[in-house]
Amino acid sequence: MHEYHKAVDWLNIACKEAEKKGADRVTALNVTFGESSGYSPEVVKNYFDEAAVGTVCDGAVFHVTVTRSMLKCPACGKLFEKKLLDYKCPDCGQEGNPTETGNEVLLNSIEF
Repeated sequence: MHEYHKAVDWLNIACKEAEKKGADRVTALNVTFGESSGYSPEVVKNYFDEAAVGTVCDGAVFHVTVTRSMLKCPACGKLFEKKLLDYKCPDCGQEGNPTETGNEVLLNSIEF
């Protein structure tokens, strides 16, 4: 259900921006989803499409960037990709700590 709220939030933002710029159509939204965000880009897009019917965003496409989850080594400071069931630093073998990278859900820009 959180996907629905995100879709409606982005729809409202895009419609307001179009009105501010005097645009009669939003053609695309450039968005980022982190692989560990808990959001499905496809589900957000589906909700967006349903909510956008009859608005300036009707028919807008999503350009999606997915960010990989990253860990940071507490010993050597290396930032590295989180792998399935493997949290060890490739340089020193210490177990990495979670970072915010990979948890993003962002509306980066709107195209008119």
